[in-house]
Amino acid sequence: MDIASDPARVQELNEVVASTIAVKIRHAGRIGAQAVFFTEDWGTQTGPLIGPKMWRDVFGDTYARLTRLAHSLDMKVIMHSCGYNWILLDDLIDAGIDCFQFDQPAAYDMPALADKFRRRQVCLFSPVDIQVVMPTGDESFIRAEARRLVDTFCGSLLLKNYGDLPGIGVADAWDQWAYEELVSAAHAGQR
Repeated sequence: MDIASDPARVQELNEVVASTIAVKIRHAGRIGAQAVFFTEDWGTQTGPLIGPKMWRDVFGDTYARLTRLAHSLDMKVIMHSCGYNWILLDDLIDAGIDCFQFDQPAAYDMPALADKFRRRQVCLFSPVDIQVVMPTGDESFIRAEARRLVDTFCGSLLLKNYGDLPGIGVADAWDQWAYEELVSAAHAGQR
């Protein structure tokens, strides 16, 4: 709401935050980091928290400036976001995001997302979906979705596990099923 009611104040805060992030990016570059990680939750289950025009007007230049800084130091930029952010993705990619870390890839039309990422030359860094897949505890469903993730994003996917299984009500065994299937599918894709 503050973005609409007091944009000048939000922009002032945005500059303070961006300045702090820029210092951290420079430090990461000095120590030889290969990437920096932005952690933003821009989406709800049905769309972003703000529209593309407002995002561009308030945050677009800031993102572009920070990603240019990281790229100038030979680092990639990875960005986490929860929720469904389809209408912001092109703006984020245009701003310089190289890789998206989504824990909920099933929130998207995954083939359309994979196609966009391939065309725009960015990648997905993701576990098997933590909201609609992993908490089911259904081994065959978890394994099928793990395989679908690898098959759909083949060539533009970095695999990961979710770090807080108890927080999402997932048993270690369920995560192991996903992991085994991800590894198996990834190896099958290399042949």
